[in-house]
Amino acid sequence: MPSQTSTFSPLRWAATRDDGERLPGVWTKELLNVPQGDSFSLLRLAAGGTCTRKGATDDRLLVRDGRLSLTADGPGPARDHRTGAYAALPVNGDTVISSTDGALALVLTGKRLGDPADDVFGPDAWAQSGPGQWFRLLLDVTFDEDFDERIVGLSHFEPGSFSPRHPHRTAHRLLFLDGEADDELVFPDGMRHTAHRARGDFINYPHPVEHQTFSRTGCTILFLHEPLLDR
Repeated sequence: MPSQTSTFSPLRWAATRDDGERLPGVWTKELLNVPQGDSFSLLRLAAGGTCTRKGATDDRLLVRDGRLSLTADGPGPARDHRTGAYAALPVNGDTVISSTDGALALVLTGKRLGDPADDVFGPDAWAQSGPGQWFRLLLDVTFDEDFDERIVGLSHFEPGSFSPRHPHRTAHRLLFLDGEADDELVFPDGMRHTAHRARGDFINYPHPVEHQTFSRTGCTILFLHEPLLDR
């Protein structure tokens, strides 16, 4: 079960290179890369950092901290994105990604990652899923009884809240954006394991694993379900 802890820390970053030359003030950290599936990586820009990336139609950038600018190849102004932006990468040619003051962003690649939004951490579009638990979908879906849809969204736990034990007929990816929680896993053979999660932890639960989450402090999580048939 691949997972990484404290991914927002200053440790274990790789310097970004272009044509073999190191780009000053730009680092990346790969969290997951599934062939023909979803990929998660972190991009960190120091003040004045600049890099170039070629985007695909469904690629998204979630700005976790700071502000960055996207400038498409060709004419047109740069587009600034602040903390909470769920931005699309322009698909025509290369995109210059830069930051005046520094930024930390999650780069998501895959199919059907949802529509761009200016501020996913703002008060709009949240729905309550249980006592003290809220969610916001980034990809608009209709749930079915098997709970095996493609889902991309955010989940917020108020202090002392929990989600009951539940299965997923999907691979299930979580990135803890803030806060802490205890996650109890139930494996097919009945074995149980409780893991403590905190800000910056990335977890990849394969199918079939059931889990239930309890947060004493409150937390916010990005979650993505990749249906097995999508692979």
